[in-house]
Formats: sequence, C-alpha cells, structure tokens
Amino acid sequence: MIPEIKSSHVGSFPLSHKDELIGKILNDLTRIGLDVPPYPQMRSFINMFLDPLAELGLLDKREDFFFSTPEKLLSNSVPEIRIPEAVKALDYIKRSKLNFKGLRGPVTGAFTLASRVYFTKDISKGLSATALANKRVLKDFFIPYVRSCIKFLSKLGYTHLFVDEPILGVITGRKNILFGYDKEDVEEALNFVFSDASGKIRGIHVCGVVSRNLFQILASIASLNIINFEFYDSRRNLKIIDAETLESGSKLLAPGVASSKKPIVEPVKEIKSLLNELMNATGGRIDLVSADCGFGGLGTGSGMEMYRIGLMKLRNIVKAIEELNT
Repeated sequence: MIPEIKSSHVGSFPLSHKDELIGKILNDLTRIGLDVPPYPQMRSFINMFLDPLAELGLLDKREDFFFSTPEKLLSNSVPEIRIPEAVKALDYIKRSKLNFKGLRGPVTGAFTLASRVYFTKDISKGLSATALANKRVLKDFFIPYVRSCIKFLSKLGYTHLFVDEPILGVITGRKNILFGYDKEDVEEALNFVFSDASGKIRGIHVCGVVSRNLFQILASIASLNIINFEFYDSRRNLKIIDAETLESGSKLLAPGVASSKKPIVEPVKEIKSLLNELMNATGGRIDLVSADCGFGGLGTGSGMEMYRIGLMKLRNIVKAIEELNT
C-alpha cells in the first residue's frame, strides 16, 4: 500500500551557525506544516563531520581543506562523535511540545566524506588524490565512522535516517563507477552504515543529474527504503526512474520539486504539476517531498532573505501535497 505523501527538507538553511536559531527554524517549520523536518544544519555538511576528526588529530585542516594519510586513519580506532545540532533540536522539540510526523536525521555519507580528505598537498589532482581512491580507507575508516553517526541519531530517536551522498552522482556513470568501485561496494557500504538502525526509515540523498545505473543500484539495496533525487533543476532525472524498478526493490522516491539554487518561489500549481508527472512515472511510489537539496547554497542575497524564500518554497510544497492528498 502506498502511504500518504509527506513533506520534508534535506537539511541545510542559509543562516549563521547559532544555537538560538535552531528553535526559530523548528517553530517556522511547524507553522508552515512541514511533516518530517531535519535537525537544522547551519554549517557545512562536510565540516560538520570532518571538523571533529580534525579536533581529534586524525585530519589536518587548512582553510576549508582536509588532509591526512592512510596510515594515520587506519592506525587509529574509528571515533564516535556527538552531533550537537541533532541533540539540541530534539531537546527543543520535546520542551516546546512540537508535533511532527517524524524527524529526519541526515549524515554525510562515507563516499562523500572520503572525497574531501586529501592524501597529498597537491589538491589539483582532484578526486584521485583523496581517500575516495583508497578502498581500504573507505571500508575500514569512513564507512564505520558514518555507521557510528547513524547509530547516534537512531538512539536519539530520529525516525528517518538519511545519508547524503552527492559524490555518488559524480562518480557513477552509465555503466561503471570510478576508482574500481562496483555495485557490491556501494551495497556493502550502505548495508553496513544502516546495520545498527533496524526498524527505522532509511534513505539516501543524491543531488544533481543521476545516471540510471545509480538509480538501479540504489533501488536494489535492501537496507534502503527511500531514494531522494532532485527533479526541479535536473529534469533529466525524470528519464531514469520507473515504477517497476521502485516496486521490485520495495522503494519509495523522495523527489525534490523546487530549486535549491534559484531564489524564486515556485507556485503551488507548478510544484503540483511536477508532482503529478512524478506520480505517473513512479506509479504513486512517492513520499518525503522536498526541494532539490538543502538551502545552504540558495541565491546570493542575505542569509535571512534567502531563509524566508526557502521557507516559502517549503510552504508551497506543503500546499501542493495537501491538494494531492485530498
């Protein structure tokens, strides 16, 4: 049975990283009727998870770049960290008695985190110079590290656990995956990171243009319930999805239906039209509708101005879903 469609948000907001804004954001999301909010992210989704490793001496941070060596990462035990925003958001929700249908807990994925840690000072070499090109480091350090973060959110009580893996859309082509990875590597990684989160809703977010190969890989992975792609700024993604693949893998699609880059507020009618197109393409297997990605990179105006625009985008998504659900 296809569930009633719910609204959600990928995670980030274009505001300064201040604890007092967590409550404001959650109150605003309650006011517009968002069903499954994330804990608000107001800092880089990369730095959130790599800064703690730098503080432990496992990485060297220079400006916004991270460096290490395979020896350093593999010779130390994988740390368990707290996610302060997640704790504070949950505390605020409980104290304020806010009522949501679920709570989304995003964690930046192992492939993406590894792609931002360089094993050489020469960053011009790109991804080939990062931990992503070292399968052992990915498997023995970054995958267990992300698993510990997912476990942390699961224990807190987050109901919808997501790994954000934008790099998978970059390295997965129509037939192959870069650096010698294959379907089994992706499947093993995701099954392991969610292995301590049984009974929860488990999803993956990949932004940008996605290959059909990646869609089919993710749709076949047992540990996933939901696949989150963008469709507003990447309409080509409509061509790679189909109802049969989703149904055979018992998956739902969480579509992005508003731009996370352009500071415009999409009309309800436009959002509803795209949702109807997606409903037809997926046989109605849709839930957790959001914008394409988080709003951390929305527009170039002031943070509060872009925040208000982001809220209006989410409000119109909520309205479009309400019309479809009635």
